[in-house]
Amino acid sequence: MSYLYLILSVFFLASGSIFGGFYNRKNEERRGTAPLYNLILMCSVLLGWGILFLTAPSFDVGVLPYAIGFGAAYTLCQLGLINALRTGPVALTSLLLQLSLIGVTAWGFFFWDAPFTVTVGIGLLLVAISLWLCLYPGKRSEKTGERISLKWLIFAMMAFVGNAGCSIIQRTQQMKYEGQHGNLLMLIAIACGTAFALVQYLRSDRTDTRVILKSSALFPVGAGVCNMLLNLFMILLATSPISPNLIYPVIAVGGLAVTSLFSLLAFKERLRWWQWVGIAVGAAAVALLSL
Repeated sequence: MSYLYLILSVFFLASGSIFGGFYNRKNEERRGTAPLYNLILMCSVLLGWGILFLTAPSFDVGVLPYAIGFGAAYTLCQLGLINALRTGPVALTSLLLQLSLIGVTAWGFFFWDAPFTVTVGIGLLLVAISLWLCLYPGKRSEKTGERISLKWLIFAMMAFVGNAGCSIIQRTQQMKYEGQHGNLLMLIAIACGTAFALVQYLRSDRTDTRVILKSSALFPVGAGVCNMLLNLFMILLATSPISPNLIYPVIAVGGLAVTSLFSLLAFKERLRWWQWVGIAVGAAAVALLSL
């Protein structure tokens, strides 16, 4: 059963970028797509964590600051992700999201007394190489391949910072409370994120809301459910007999591979050859930093 959780977690991780990619392509000319997507996704995740919290309720007021911080980081990540998927390549967006591990690694050096090993050093070097390959524009005369815009880079970095923040805050809270109150943290955090998403949606252009709901509501719902299940399975895998040295690299690299495959076959994205090499190098970096 543990290996089934591991395999499913790979697809749950990839689902966020894949569902977002399909959603954006189905609503290219419509207005208010990103705020509506985030609102539906947040509501789906909130419902899931509400159910999980009720199965094992706990409360500690000290969790509140962590929950608010996690909610802000999660909101930033989701806001950046759906907009990055709309303005740039799915494969490269997914790569930058996974490379947010370097933020967690750097934080560990300063605040968790994590050792700087040869493996970490090689992983960070590969991250730098991967980013250079993926962001290098090539010659100006070249007209083939996906264009990397400043707008996409800003949104992708929002997702990068938000995802790193989520990992750092969640791990810090779990270390302080010895693995307790995880459901409470997620419930309050996602409730804060949902409130922000609602405000953002109400301030947006809602002209096409009904059309979007009829044609595309399943994409953010699916992304939200998969996101919640991924977090649940990670909790289950943490107590499984599978070594963490296998769990995290398999999920991270596997999720990136699945997303890249969809990018190539389903979304027909045309990346330059060195960008595909950059994705491969990035996958190796993620594997090393996940150990």
